[in-house]
Amino acid sequence: MPSTAIRVGLQSLQAHPLRTLLSTLGVVIGSASLSAVLSLGDGAEMFARQRIAREGLSRVTLEAVTSDVVDGHRVPRTSYPIFAEADGSAVAAAVPDATVSLETSGTSLTTHEGTPRAVLLRGVWAAGAPRPAPPLVAGRWFTADDLARGATVAVIGAQTATALAGAEGRGAIGRRVVLGNVAFEVIGVVEDAPGTRSLSAVAPLGSAERALVDVTPPRPRVIHVDVVRAEDTPGARLRLERFVQQRDDFAGRTRVASYGPQRLREMAQAITIMKLLLGAFASISLVVGGIGIMNVLLASVVERTREIGIRKAVGARRRDILTQFLAESVAIAGSGAVLGVGVGLATAHAVTGLVRARTDALLYASVTPGSILASAGAALVVGLIFGLYPALRAARLAPIDAIVRE
Repeated sequence: MPSTAIRVGLQSLQAHPLRTLLSTLGVVIGSASLSAVLSLGDGAEMFARQRIAREGLSRVTLEAVTSDVVDGHRVPRTSYPIFAEADGSAVAAAVPDATVSLETSGTSLTTHEGTPRAVLLRGVWAAGAPRPAPPLVAGRWFTADDLARGATVAVIGAQTATALAGAEGRGAIGRRVVLGNVAFEVIGVVEDAPGTRSLSAVAPLGSAERALVDVTPPRPRVIHVDVVRAEDTPGARLRLERFVQQRDDFAGRTRVASYGPQRLREMAQAITIMKLLLGAFASISLVVGGIGIMNVLLASVVERTREIGIRKAVGARRRDILTQFLAESVAIAGSGAVLGVGVGLATAHAVTGLVRARTDALLYASVTPGSILASAGAALVVGLIFGLYPALRAARLAPIDAIVRE
């Protein structure tokens, strides 16, 4: 009976605990390596997706071409379009089912309590919360009236509120923050991006540009078109490209780009390649573990030749002997897979903890059912493959020959 064969195989493993442990060790190392690689890869992919999502997966951007590539060298242009509010309104009419914003960004310098500080300042022409909008801790976003009158108001990050306004959350609302030569009234405080340590602020376009560090040539502006669903991005991009084709002053001087989906595809491809390469190297350890299982089982066949002959003489079939030795192989591989997955996931969490402690990247190991099944399944497949030859060799022994040989 198969159940009897399996029970006999497991009892044989229990009779030789040290040999069983040593044969399991190779599978543990291989399974741990594979599960750690997959967990780290999934965590890196999740981290990258979150960062790209914050920058806008459903965003199409109209930007001025500020340089050309000649013979592999980037050559700056001396003139390019500087988008005006009228251009933003025209884009909004061309893409009516999207949120359109006119933006610029740069560095603003200030001095707080005698210490120079630099702030990443974004100037926006768009009422309401931008997309994607960071969570608002306190206060509000800009209104159409704020934009129309070029109000010197700002929405600042939580770290900026503590560093420059001297208060946290709601306590910073109504305080003054001087950026460049402009004093801004704080009307809102937002959460900073995970892992960021830089100071940041958002202000109406006109007042923000007065606070930015002067640059030559003029600082370019961009027009962002944000749709509700990522699936609508190709349609919005097509309409925006048609709009540009109809504008003679934009032809050859502007470009339409959607960086979010492109970066997401490139990121997913890079991480998949990394997981495949590292997984292939980790699988070598599993192969080594499989060779160890084969050696142990071959030695076991030689040692138990008489036992095999007696079992076959009293009625055991080739299938029963085959099942017995395959059960031993799968038991070794299965126990090694369970221990290996646990060790691998613990290692992945320790590595990501070290990364978070040494860098600003909030990288976490990701435990997914697919990664666990892949690691455990690979170990079991290795156990079956490398246990098949010893099992077939034992099953093919003739009863009389086995007893006489012993």
